Amino acid sequence: MFYDFNIPYPKHPNQEDLERLDRILSRIQSIQHGVVAFNVSTSEPFTSKAVEPIKLDQFKRDGIQLLTRVTIEAEDTKKNYQMVLTNAANQSVDILAARPLTLDAAKHTCQNHDVDIISINCALKRVIPNHATIQVAISRGVFFEICYAQSFHCKERALFFTNVKRLVEVTRGNNLIFSSEALRALDIRQPSDLRMLGLLFGLRRDQVEAAVGHNYQRVLLKAETRKSTVNGTIRVDMKIPEGVAPSNTTDNDNKRKREQDNPKTESKKKKKGKKQ
Repeated sequence: MFYDFNIPYPKHPNQEDLERLDRILSRIQSIQHGVVAFNVSTSEPFTSKAVEPIKLDQFKRDGIQLLTRVTIEAEDTKKNYQMVLTNAANQSVDILAARPLTLDAAKHTCQNHDVDIISINCALKRVIPNHATIQVAISRGVFFEICYAQSFHCKERALFFTNVKRLVEVTRGNNLIFSSEALRALDIRQPSDLRMLGLLFGLRRDQVEAAVGHNYQRVLLKAETRKSTVNGTIRVDMKIPEGVAPSNTTDNDNKRKREQDNPKTESKKKKKGKKQ
């Protein structure tokens, strides 16, 4: 199964954009069955009005499952991007991601934002937090995304590979996924190519298999949990059957209850006790 959770989708696509996306899907379909997410990026707070719904019907293909994704580009740590579990807009997208543009924003995202994926732009300088901060996000079930097509388009490829190796180091190779962020069909790489890239980045073989395989399923499970989780309290009214005393009832209360139910029997027990 082929997975790619980051196919950029423009906010207002024209005919040329639609044809480009169609060619990308044709390329993926020629590889194998897959799960693909169209990604809309925005710097606005996450609301249902901020992102126009993606019309997936026009891209339906046999063997390809299409998902919707929104990536919030976070730069200001004081700005409320509304990436919280109680946000009603969670129901409108399959995957929610954040792309921090500064180091402070990356730290804040790891510690606070309720997202499924943190997409690191490895073409930027000083954007990867330290190990302790990264582990906070991992402990919350958040995954980190490596977009390999950035290396095809960025001017400083050495910076990209340095940042990826740094990300592998601070994550200890855990909770990583590969996405293309492909702008054209030729940017798509097969799973075998991604395995070679993973080894080149310093991942162990089991971590490589996770990054190109079952980690995607874990992301979808995390996303489903985000969509179905709400903050609230539950009140349970316990109805106690007749004849069953509550656990906090004292022995004297139980004795009085028996006397009320069977007064004759209890009086006989008292007389018998006095004779003895």
